[in-house]
Amino acid sequence: MITGFTILSVEGKINSQDVLAKQRFPKLNINLDKIEPSGDKIKIGYSFVADYFDNDAKDAKSVGSLKLSGTVEVQESKEKIADIVKKWNETKMLPVPMAEEIINGLNFRCSATGTLVAYSLGLIPPLVISSTKLQEPK
Repeated sequence: MITGFTILSVEGKINSQDVLAKQRFPKLNINLDKIEPSGDKIKIGYSFVADYFDNDAKDAKSVGSLKLSGTVEVQESKEKIADIVKKWNETKMLPVPMAEEIINGLNFRCSATGTLVAYSLGLIPPLVISSTKLQEPK
């Protein structure tokens, strides 16, 4: 169960003001970077990145970017945490139900905070409207 979300760092920049008017909806990426188990809790480090370009082509010019980093705190039984840590160490993946819950929570929180930063820079808000569904790789 998620017990807390913390944003520790917010970065925003414009690379080219010349193409700001041509920007497209950002390419979004959420990375779960590391885990730190402690008793019946795990802190999961994340980064939420929104990259803005002037078109969708492979050679598109970068307009700017947003990056939010922080931690998500999850509380589980010590046995379940041991299983989570084992899976993470083997595959760098979390159990699908947990990963879905974390990614959807991060989408909501980081999109809301990112919108304020994007507005200040003249970028399109990095809003994610739909829920994310994951499945185990085959």
